[in-house]
Amino acid sequence: MELLLNIENYEEKACNDRLDFSDAEKERIKKSSKLDHITKVDFVNIGPDIDLIVILLVLNLSLQILKIGKEINEGIDGWIGLGQKIRRLFKRKRIVSIDEEAAAALAIYLIAQKEKIYKLVKLQEDTINFVDVSGMLRKNKGLSRNPHNYYVQTYLVNDEITYVIGIKSTGEATILMHYEYFPKVQ
Repeated sequence: MELLLNIENYEEKACNDRLDFSDAEKERIKKSSKLDHITKVDFVNIGPDIDLIVILLVLNLSLQILKIGKEINEGIDGWIGLGQKIRRLFKRKRIVSIDEEAAAALAIYLIAQKEKIYKLVKLQEDTINFVDVSGMLRKNKGLSRNPHNYYVQTYLVNDEITYVIGIKSTGEATILMHYEYFPKVQ
């Protein structure tokens, strides 16, 4: 999972022209993000015309990976908790952009606000990229190549309810569609 963080939230900017910084600064950034399993911290430039320096965090999650058509019964609480942590970072205006895994965590968190999730299947996902800076910033990889995205993810919840969720790379998640295969009779 990759997250791009706003550098303005970090008082100490121990970054030089080559976008290098000290190990102490990396550790401080890791601790202040309040996220676990961070394997990499880097400064990257995502501004094609002017420099827009952000912090790239790479997380190695022990959560079960959400693949299209694969059922998830265990680890759902982990995804919900991760979505909650990511939302908190957005509220503090720390995150600039998220990748599709972080978008999935936000989508699952949003669904969990509406339903008790016992079983979850990701049915479909699409990414719409609005800005591709890979031709202008050739060294960038992953999220820093395509930082501005819209993710559309479809989930089957508890074998009966389908949610289509739209997630902006800036963290706004919206239920686009919600329907039940077998509506409850009242």
